[in-house]
Amino acid sequence: MNNIKFFRYLAYSIEILILFVLGSTPSLFKEIYGATPCLLVSLAITISVFEPEVPSMVFGFVCGALTDLGFSNSIGTFAIGLTIVCFILGYCANNIITVSFWNVMLATIIIVTALLSIHFLFSYVMAGYADGAVYFVNHYISRIVQTILYTVVFYYLNKFIYTTLNDQ
Repeated sequence: MNNIKFFRYLAYSIEILILFVLGSTPSLFKEIYGATPCLLVSLAITISVFEPEVPSMVFGFVCGALTDLGFSNSIGTFAIGLTIVCFILGYCANNIITVSFWNVMLATIIIVTALLSIHFLFSYVMAGYADGAVYFVNHYISRIVQTILYTVVFYYLNKFIYTTLNDQ
């Protein structure tokens, strides 16, 4: 691995650590309709569109594992989901689709909605909690929208990191 790629991956790693600390700090982000955004999910998606498959998968796993630890102190839904999704997204971005802001936003809408819906399914529906639909509407929809909106910031930040620290 050359020096430029090392510094790019280091920048992504520092970004992950900062967002994990910010996301897990109580009362730092004001809850909107009882939810805060999943910052690391947006970050993993935006890293994946700029990097090849294996680094995308690794960053997806790290972001997913940290998101799982922030939600429930156990690794599961997000770690597995983001690992798979980031690998596929990294492959598609390098071989099939053109990376543009609108393509990334469309992918983010689909991925975030699917991952958070699956998390809700495993955490609330299968656990047998009453009024799951009310909880989804009151908390998860807000979390989905906030996470999608933060993707705008992370897209441009990671595009800057990638273009600045690219060896081509």
